[in-house]
Amino acid sequence: MRRSVPKQRPRSSPQWPVSSAALCWEATPRILDLSQPRSLPSSFTFPKEPETRVSRSAMHASASERIMCISRPVQKRDTSNLYYDSRYKEAPIRHVTPAALNYVASPRILELARAKVLAPGSSPARPAEWPVSAAAKHAVASPRLGELAQPVARAATQIVQFNPDAFVVKENAKRAYCSARVKELSQPKQY
Repeated sequence: MRRSVPKQRPRSSPQWPVSSAALCWEATPRILDLSQPRSLPSSFTFPKEPETRVSRSAMHASASERIMCISRPVQKRDTSNLYYDSRYKEAPIRHVTPAALNYVASPRILELARAKVLAPGSSPARPAEWPVSAAAKHAVASPRLGELAQPVARAATQIVQFNPDAFVVKENAKRAYCSARVKELSQPKQY
């Protein structure tokens, strides 16, 4: 393998000066060896041509009418005709076929349509409607229940928002004294 010596280029930089040691530097054999490009691995193969080739007859073939018919995009059906303009309230939204109107259900369909029933010998937990007992009709609430049933009495919002004592200094605040630590903390910062 032949080593190439790097070309001498002008060693000047517009951003910073280059030292005299860097200007006189000679590349070592190790640096020259590292600067060589890598060789291709032994298992590397160059790209091959495609395996399938299109024959001349296929290139010059013309599509049949059936192929052209299949290749056209599917035309979506217009959905505006699915709903009919109702002339009267009982008219169906969609057209119902006469066969559907004259359909008679088979015995199996009628059997499947029947609602589920309770197993023989079992009774429902309780009926859907049950009478109110006489004790419940004549029950009297205790004074505590009556007290709990009363709604919470709140002051009007105008009174709550207006506080006449908002700017009155309390007596305990007038008699308070300042500690040395509070005095120290109250001093402004010295920058």
